[in-house]
Amino acid sequence: MNAPLGAVVAGDGLPGDEIYHRIRESILRNRLGPGTKLAEAKLSEIFDVNRETVRRALLRLASDSIVEIYPKRGAFVTSPNLEQVIQVRDARLALEPHLVTTLAPAIKARSLKGLQAIADKQNACRSAGDYGAGVELSGTFHIQLAALAGNPFCQKYLLELTALSCLAATRFDVPPEHSCPIDDHVAIIEALRHKDGTEAAAVMSRHIAEVHQAIIDHASRPPRKQDLSGLLPDKRMPEPASPGKPT
Repeated sequence: MNAPLGAVVAGDGLPGDEIYHRIRESILRNRLGPGTKLAEAKLSEIFDVNRETVRRALLRLASDSIVEIYPKRGAFVTSPNLEQVIQVRDARLALEPHLVTTLAPAIKARSLKGLQAIADKQNACRSAGDYGAGVELSGTFHIQLAALAGNPFCQKYLLELTALSCLAATRFDVPPEHSCPIDDHVAIIEALRHKDGTEAAAVMSRHIAEVHQAIIDHASRPPRKQDLSGLLPDKRMPEPASPGKPT
């Protein structure tokens, strides 16, 4: 089954992998905000599966660091604190400029076309006011760069790091134009098109630093509360790009 994200109703009886992806995408698209309780009983009802299936999906999400599980309290969408924002920023600054420097000399035209397609979808989401999907696509862009660079370890780390950046931006209510700046992605693509790894790395470094500085600047604002209604159908939501597959 590969139904659009959000098209979940009781009676679907979805398999565990699908439940994992549905919850993950709902989190990354800001339909389930930081701190939301992911109650096993409610999720079992929504997905029409037993609690053990839900529990396994939540454990996988916890291994991605986007869900936190507390004994006797249950599972919650991760709510990154300021210290974690700084740690994520530093980790991304150590990884991503190097990735684009390595990628630049050998990148193929079809790979550039795939990156441009992600940026175009992100721009379309912004124009349509679907900022949650735009933020998710921003993470997809960075993960795709790691995939194209041929580094599965960095790809794995960025799945976690970009998700934490998205959650932090949501928790601290960062405006969309600061949490998913498309112009920087376009500038990175252009630098890669010209095989200019130095420029691509410089834009990437500035991009990561500015995104996380915006999060830090908004850190005094309270988190937005949400509930599991974020898993209900939303027909306006476009299909996400598939991360991790070179194009």
